[in-house]
Amino acid sequence: MPESTKLRLLTATQLVEEQRNRILILDVRPAEIFAALHIRGAVQIGLGGPFSSWAAMLIRPNQLLVIIAENEQSAQEANTRLQRVGLGQVIGYSVADEREWRNANLELASISTQRCADVQQILERESSVQLVDVRSRAEWLKGHLPGAISVPLLDLESSVRRIDPSKPSLVYCHEGFRATTAASILLRESARDMGILIDGVEGWCASGLPLEVPSVK
Repeated sequence: MPESTKLRLLTATQLVEEQRNRILILDVRPAEIFAALHIRGAVQIGLGGPFSSWAAMLIRPNQLLVIIAENEQSAQEANTRLQRVGLGQVIGYSVADEREWRNANLELASISTQRCADVQQILERESSVQLVDVRSRAEWLKGHLPGAISVPLLDLESSVRRIDPSKPSLVYCHEGFRATTAASILLRESARDMGILIDGVEGWCASGLPLEVPSVK
């Protein structure tokens, strides 16, 4: 495996041009930082989790990429790990900088985040909120949040029709990693009323709340 070459630093103006060329913007910052502010249309896969595995499963090998990171070191690490799984089409990187992004007229977005300690009140107040579980089917069968629907991250394309676009959604997984990635992908396709239950099943159980176990026929 050859060593990763040094990435080219892109300006915010260059990012605008790359977006016009339909190059995928891959944001590798942590979930809550990404959710607070990001370039609209970016896909998030956090460098702090099983980054390479999910990138290999979700990104086409020939897809041209631009990395958004917190610093040069993180961008270089992401590029190296992408190359190891056959994703070597990274044309450059940019360090997240809100002021530069706004000066370049990049379209920015944010995703609301919630924690399980507060979500019961939200569910009681907004009975139409749908909980979207993006864990695997096997995880779902072991127990999920009451009333949730199963839309596994790896099956988003075929399962997305289960999500009612007219209702607000809270996406969750075990502890927020996959949920943020899933939300970023779903929001690329359409403008949905969607938030992230950032601490997921882990936070739900830690709050002493019960899981629902589906009956298997």
